[in-house]
Amino acid sequence: MCYDVAQAIADPCHLDGRHELSASFNPGLVDESSACWLDDDRLAVAASAEPEQDSIEDDREPRLHPCGLAVYDVASRTCLRAFKMHEPPGTILPLGRDHVLSLYRHPKLIELSTGTVVHAWAELSSGRQDGSIIWGLSGDAIPPVMAFDPSGDRFAIANGDTITVLEFNLPALNAM
Repeated sequence: MCYDVAQAIADPCHLDGRHELSASFNPGLVDESSACWLDDDRLAVAASAEPEQDSIEDDREPRLHPCGLAVYDVASRTCLRAFKMHEPPGTILPLGRDHVLSLYRHPKLIELSTGTVVHAWAELSSGRQDGSIIWGLSGDAIPPVMAFDPSGDRFAIANGDTITVLEFNLPALNAM
């Protein structure tokens, strides 16, 4: 569903309606596990490893797939591009206009025009959370303590008795 906040403030009845997104935005076949805004119009969405729910008659691409990552233009209600990854992206955080930080197993910097993992910090364990429910996770699958800077250029993660801070040069990332 998609709601216009300004319209809802002006007319609260707007929230009573069903404002569905087009099939290319979300065909409802996969379990979305995380999402983040890239800018005012674009949204990145990650999918869990759960298999597709049903088959669809309209097989338009690009669209979100299991273990996938997709970029949507909310204003035009279209999927701009989508990628199948080797594992679920898990929790994702925006880094500039065209990158996300994927936190499944270990932090990975993903470039959103190609779906390429630009850099991975394999020495840092970030758990195996690929949805909002973590009660079934145990041991090193549980996400460690993490801190996210709202400016979007720093991320901290605790592994054992060590805290590692990753700092990103957003102007350089945006120039890529």
